[in-house]
Amino acid sequence: MKPWALANGHKPSGGTLLAGAMALAAAAIAWFGMAPTGGTRPSTETVTAAGDERPPREPAVPGVSTGGLPTRIVVPSAGVDAAIAEVGVVRENGRAVYETAWRAAGHHLDSALPGQPGNMVITGHVSVADRGNLAVFSQLESVQEGDLVEVYSGGEAYRYVVEKVLVVPPTAVKLLRSGAASQVTLVTCTKDLKNRLVVIGTLTA
Repeated sequence: MKPWALANGHKPSGGTLLAGAMALAAAAIAWFGMAPTGGTRPSTETVTAAGDERPPREPAVPGVSTGGLPTRIVVPSAGVDAAIAEVGVVRENGRAVYETAWRAAGHHLDSALPGQPGNMVITGHVSVADRGNLAVFSQLESVQEGDLVEVYSGGEAYRYVVEKVLVVPPTAVKLLRSGAASQVTLVTCTKDLKNRLVVIGTLTA
């Protein structure tokens, strides 16, 4: 997964090594920050800008759509049909924390777009403390290999076939990395909140 871009353009004084450490820390925030505390409304200072549009990109693979921002996710086998919001790292009480989507699944800003080569990372709560929020992935454990994950960008649907369903420790951040394949990675907590439930799908024609 690409490192998170800071909106203020500030470069850490420690050079390349420190920048790499910050990128790794951001990935860890994303992974560790999935404990379902009920989510927070996006009222904190945003460090990673969440623009409504991204500049056009040349496709890494000819003939593969670069897509637009994801707007909706449907996973029939888990009863999921939810909106998608952009999420990033925010500063809260002087420290960096991972933003959680409110009444929606969260698309990681620096992960791939629908239909695009790379890993599109979408996170969601398995349970919430605030009844005003939404546990979009409460039944994600029902998903099995071969099931379908549909991610929409406006009216256009991109379909992914599930290839892996994993339970991993919070330290397994390598699953967030991007490769050449067009994939979607869904992440939530396990029911006991101790580990991560991960669903990985590959784009199908």
